[in-house]
Amino acid sequence: MAKREEELGGRMSFLRHLEELRRRLLISVGSVAVAFFLVAMVPLFGKPLISPISDFFLAPLREAIKGRGTLQFTAPFEGLMFQLKLAGIVSLFLASPMLFYQFWKFVAPGLYRRERRYLLPVILCSTVFFVGGAAFGYFVMFPVAFRFFAQFATDWIQFNPKLNEAFSFAVWSLAGFGAVFELPLIAFVLARMGVLTVRFMARNFKYAVLIIFILAAVLTPGPDVLSQCLLAFPMLALYGLSMLVVWIFGKKKEKQDQEVPQNPGC
Repeated sequence: MAKREEELGGRMSFLRHLEELRRRLLISVGSVAVAFFLVAMVPLFGKPLISPISDFFLAPLREAIKGRGTLQFTAPFEGLMFQLKLAGIVSLFLASPMLFYQFWKFVAPGLYRRERRYLLPVILCSTVFFVGGAAFGYFVMFPVAFRFFAQFATDWIQFNPKLNEAFSFAVWSLAGFGAVFELPLIAFVLARMGVLTVRFMARNFKYAVLIIFILAAVLTPGPDVLSQCLLAFPMLALYGLSMLVVWIFGKKKEKQDQEVPQNPGC
């Protein structure tokens, strides 16, 4: 009988866990839906809010192709789908604080009490780093990349990029830069888990530099050194910041591991 009650209690605990997951997912989806409605439907000076957002989003490409060609779409619904997909991406950005909050609240019961005090800083840093990486890609890398692509246009060859392809390139680039800028946060989590140490990062720094410049060469659009350095140097700075984060938050763990307990009775 006791065994049956234990099994039933474990099953109910699992069901409550699923119910909590369902509730967090519904809140997350609802927050994205509200943000999407505001972006796509709410008018601003007689036009939907997505109109000035799309103008801002395409500004680097528009400046790069000025005098060399025009941005175009060929499929009947391509223009509409561009604005809807852009509204979805903007909605995810606007709802990202709530999404991060729901994620960390869901994993909070599996953390120790002393670890839960880091939840709010982790949520804020997750949002700031991701948005900061996307902003770096938009304001720094996009103008360089689009000018490189546009320089192949001549008097009789026009640069007329398709709207859908330009959107895909921009979104994947923004997501990639946002993910790369999460490196200090990942280092913080690994440091608190005791997996990553400053000694390990310093010992493998030369390999990190090699990997960073290889990634910069792959991700940048052209073979010029300038565009590669524009990506490699911020990544090196992020690596250095990650080392500082590991040193601050992993220092106590390393110190405890190095201490040898003294027990004269043994």
